Amino acid sequence: MARIRLTILVREAWRDRYPLVVEHCRQAGLTVERELVAVGVIAGSIEEDLLTALMGVEGVSAVEPERINRTLGHS
Repeated sequence: MARIRLTILVREAWRDRYPLVVEHCRQAGLTVERELVAVGVIAGSIEEDLLTALMGVEGVSAVEPERINRTLGHS
């Protein structure tokens, strides 16, 4: 399966337990690349087939795929 890059949003009510949410995301298979504690965001990558488990982690509000901006060259 392909590895995908994600942004995970932590629920407002779980912000005081941010480290716990990060640990549970790791246990679900996420490789954490950045922790933005102040805004409740975790950035990382995961195998695509583990995505459902990640979305079920308690304290996770949303899982969003990384947006890729591509500039098309003109000849």
